[in-house]
Amino acid sequence: MIWNVQGAGNSNFVSALKEAVRLNKPNVLTLVETHMGGEQASRIANILGYNGHERVDAMGFSGGIWVYWKPEIVTINPILKHRQHITMEITRVGATPWYFSAIYASPDPIKRRELWDELKSFASTHNKPWLIAGDFNDTRFPSERNKSCHETNRRSALFNN
Repeated sequence: MIWNVQGAGNSNFVSALKEAVRLNKPNVLTLVETHMGGEQASRIANILGYNGHERVDAMGFSGGIWVYWKPEIVTINPILKHRQHITMEITRVGATPWYFSAIYASPDPIKRRELWDELKSFASTHNKPWLIAGDFNDTRFPSERNKSCHETNRRSALFNN
């Protein structure tokens, strides 16, 4: 399960997250755009009962990626950590390993380009199934925006590539 939470410091958020976990029982839970760092991430892991935890803390009040998992069900080996993603290998007991990249792409198009280049590089050297999910801060098609211009169309082309 992946959720763009747009800030994880609110007590209402923690209650909603507990309910979502209770209903969906995810083995792996990812929160992006947490706007926070370590202490809150560890507190939430304890509240939810996830013993596995990896994170990229927010820079100021921007970004943040937290990944939680149940080690008795899945093994997670982080491969790459970057301020805009955590890429890991996930193996469920008795299943084929696969890759997962949890993304919180920078709103800055120049920094986002760094992310696209890093993901392309990873793809060229790894050949297992790969899920990429999160907040890309970009759109694939003009129909996903209220209005388009040459620059947003150019950025969509970069994202699609």
